[in-house]
Order: sequence, then structure tokens, then C-alpha cells
Amino acid sequence: MANGHVYYGSGGVIRVLSVTGGNSWAAITSLPNAGIIRGLHADGNLLYVADESGSLNILDITEPAKPEEIGRVTLPSQVKAVTIKNHRAYIAAGWSGLIIVDISKPEKPSVIQSFKTPGFARDVYIHHSIALVANNNHGLRLIDVSDPVSPVEIGSHDMEGHAFGVHSSKNYAYVASIEKNIDDHAGLTIFDISDPSTPVKTGLYKMEYGGERVWVENDKAYLAGVANDAGLVIIDVSDPSKPFKISRYHDATCSESVAISGAHAYLSHGDEGLEIIDINQPEKAPVISHWNAAGKTRGLHVVDTLAYVANGYKGLRILDISNPQAVNELGNHDTHRALDVKVMDSKAFLADDWAGVKVLDVSNPGALREISRIDTPGTAEKIVLAGTTALVADGEGGLRIIDFRDVKKPRNLGSVETEGYAYDIQQNNNYAYLAAGKAGLRIIDISNLMAPLEVASYVPDKGDIRGIRIVGSRAYLATGYESGLHIVDIRNPKEPKMINNYDTPRAARTVQMNGPHAYVGDLKWLRVIDVSDSSAPKEIASRLMPAQIDSISINQGKVYLATHDAGVMIMEMDDTVVE
Repeated sequence: MANGHVYYGSGGVIRVLSVTGGNSWAAITSLPNAGIIRGLHADGNLLYVADESGSLNILDITEPAKPEEIGRVTLPSQVKAVTIKNHRAYIAAGWSGLIIVDISKPEKPSVIQSFKTPGFARDVYIHHSIALVANNNHGLRLIDVSDPVSPVEIGSHDMEGHAFGVHSSKNYAYVASIEKNIDDHAGLTIFDISDPSTPVKTGLYKMEYGGERVWVENDKAYLAGVANDAGLVIIDVSDPSKPFKISRYHDATCSESVAISGAHAYLSHGDEGLEIIDINQPEKAPVISHWNAAGKTRGLHVVDTLAYVANGYKGLRILDISNPQAVNELGNHDTHRALDVKVMDSKAFLADDWAGVKVLDVSNPGALREISRIDTPGTAEKIVLAGTTALVADGEGGLRIIDFRDVKKPRNLGSVETEGYAYDIQQNNNYAYLAAGKAGLRIIDISNLMAPLEVASYVPDKGDIRGIRIVGSRAYLATGYESGLHIVDIRNPKEPKMINNYDTPRAARTVQMNGPHAYVGDLKWLRVIDVSDSSAPKEIASRLMPAQIDSISINQGKVYLATHDAGVMIMEMDDTVVE
């Protein structure tokens, strides 16, 4: 909040709302950002943007409808949060720890110093001259920044779970955490930091799963809860040794951040947007306004000049990509949580998370119409079409086979509840190939669709298989950390044999094939691997994206990437330069 305006991040876009009359908000503008926005801090007429791709951006918001970038400083990637005090910006920068930036000249910000914390810095808050850092697996760190050139850690306290968010009030630090193990005491932990060298745990409010961020004001702690605690949780902390819940606003989607201004809590729900909650009524905490976000791009299917985008909680979106420099949205349709899409005969088949499979008539992109839906017992992650049959990677539900001969009345044909979690699926001849996480590749004979039978598996020594593509007698597997791309001989599906692997530097999560090249989504990196000689695969190009790559589609000489928070990225085939 600043000068009667609300600023919030939506993937790679800053959105601005004006506030009038105390309880009325209006969208006035949006501004694209180079990377994913992980934190915003407004101070006077300046807005400080924590850009996850690796920078602190400074905007002049004197005219809120026309924010203008006036300064930027390059930082390591994994920037997670920013807070401002006394002409300095303090950055929680992931594996790089705490970074201190001189912002006395906003047009020329400069790094003063960095301090490497022992783990992954997720959030930072300044208490007097102490930087409180929520440090993931390494709990709370207290760093003396009175001399910004020589920051010194003077205290720390380990915690169960993952420390995600931190705030302070009076002489107490409040840490929001998420459970790591099922019996962790995660949620809100309160520390007495009157002596910063020896923080003392004074209270705990245990949540079922935990929260990502916390804000403390007027003896109340407001937590952005996740999973079963999703929504806003309001806790009375007037006695720091005995915190207790006043109320909560429950939401189906995880919350990522919370800020308090006056009588309102501003709760960020990632791809679900921003909710504004009246905290003058803490026992009820009613939502009085909702503002949409861009959604998270999870899957896409490109057909000629149209891109069909599975956009998470924002459903299906259809984009005209005939001019890649001027992409135009033609239509959209809300679903529960679209994770994948395949299009055939003017129909879109959506893998819609726990809501199963939904079929839409897309013959008129401007007037999409639902034709039918069918539930699945698990989480519908990916879908492939084989004539009038759909094969679904159904998460914990394994393989589901659905008959769409009568598209208005789909029916279940057969299923196999395999080991592991079904993330991706491909079909080749009479076999279905499931990418089943740590349970590896599961191979299923589907010659009888009503009685599919698992006949073989391939489990790598390391990693977990999240993506798969098949070309001829080869299966190309995205197998995560310390494993990369695996090439498997499936000439005999009942006896799969590893040919070779290429260990990517990060974690291979998705793969697409084009001729002799494998395009691998290695978290945020797109890597092109030459597999023409499968016994000696080699990387020939790579490019860093602003967000994690969830899906890859190749069509007419262009590469289309579903990049989670950053939307759809379009590249020429020869644009994957080595960086």
C-alpha cells in the first residue's frame, strides 16, 4: 500500500489498484516485469520489486497509473523477498543468503554487501539493527546489520519444518513455517529476541500444515496458510506464550503472502489472485473484494496458429499466435485447475486436477462451451488422445482409460493403479507408458482397453521420472535431480533397457522431441540435447527462462514453453543460444 493505492505481483506483472472511499478498489494499470515478482515494498513514491530472476528493480510511482522504472541492480537468482529501512534494501536471496543494497540514489542502486546464510533465505524483516531471516531448513537467523559493510550473525534458533516467513513486533520475532515431516510442529513460532544473541522460543501455534508468510499488528498475527490451512489464519498473540486462533478465512488454494493496511488484510493466492479481507471483524474475516491474477501456465497444445493453454485455476485460454510479437487472447473458460490440454476435432480435452477430465467445444474460441466432464479418482495431471480414447495420468489414481465415442457421455473403460504417482503419459502401439515419479517408468499393455495390464517397469538408480516422450523404439525420460535425461530402449516393452543418460545440471522435469533433438525443461533452463547418437548424447544449446518450465510444445519451427508463473514463452528453433 502507498498513497491510496495497492500494488501486487501477478507472475511477471505488477498490478495497481486505486482505493476510494475506504472499501472500494479499482484496477488502474498493470506493468510487465522482466522476471517473476516475489516481493514488493512501497516507500513514499518508490516501489521496490524483488525479481526472482535476479534483480532489485526500483519504480517511480508518483503517478500510480504510470509507474516507471528508474533504477535496477543485478543480483543472484532466487530473489525471494525485499524490505526497506533507512535508505537500504535488504534482500532474502535464496542460496545467496542476505544481500544489502544501497538505495540512497534510487537511479543507481548498488550492492553494499552479502551475507551467506547456512541455508536458503526465504524472507527478511528488520528489527532495529537486526535482520531477521527465515532460512528454510535452518530456522531463524539473526544478523547484525548496524554496519552494512560487515554484517555478522549474532544469534539463531533451529526449528522443525521449513521457515518461510518472518515479522517482528515489540521484542518478539514471529516465524511462519511449513511442515517438512508429518509430525513437525509447524505453523507460527514466537521467539523472544530482547537479547538477539540468544533468541528464546516462547510460544507456538501449531497448524496442520503451516503458512508461508506472517504479518503482526495490534497483538494479532495474520498468517497466509497453505494446503489444509489455506487462506487467512488470525491468531491472538497478546500473550506470546499462549497464542490462540481467533478465526480463519478458508480458501481452496494455497496463500503465498499477506499484508495489513488499516482495516484490511491483503491476501495473495498466487494464480488465484488477491483477496481483500475485512479485519475489523476478526471473528468472521469476510472477503469483501477479489482481484484476479494471471494464473499459472501448466500445459499447452499448439495447433496451427492457435495455442491452447492449461492455465491452472484460470482454466483454458486460447491464444492467437499468428504474430508471435503480438499474441492475442481469443477466449477463455474457467475450470477447477487445468493442468494439461489436448485438442482434436474442435474439442479440447482438459486434465483438470481432482475434477477429472473436462471436454470443451472450441470451434468458436470466443464462445467456449462445456460438452461433458468425467471424474477420476486421483489428480488428472496429463492426457493423451488415441482416436476416441483418452489415456490419463491420474496422479495417485495411476492410469485411467476413458471412452469418448459419445463425447457427451464419456465412460470409464479400464484402469491400473500403479506404484508411485502418475505425472505424465505417452502411448505407443498397444502400450501406455507412465512417468510415475520415484516408481520410475511403468509400462502397461492396453491391447484390451477394458483390462489393461502392467507388464514391466524401469526405475533409475537416482531421480524421479516426471516427463516422457517416445520416438520409435526409444523412450526419453525427464528424471529429475542427479539423473537428467534417460534414453531407454523399448523395442521389447516387456524388457526396457537403459541406453544412456545425460545428467542435466538442475532437475529435468519435462521433455519434448524434435528430430534428433531433445528439448528438456531443467527447472528454469531449456536445454537442447543432441540424441542422434543415443550412446553419446550432448548438450548443444541452452537458455534461461524467467520461471520453471512445465510443458514444451514444438510447431512450425517455433518452441512454445509453458513457464508456470511467467505464462507462454515463444522462441524460434535457432534462438536457444548457449548462456
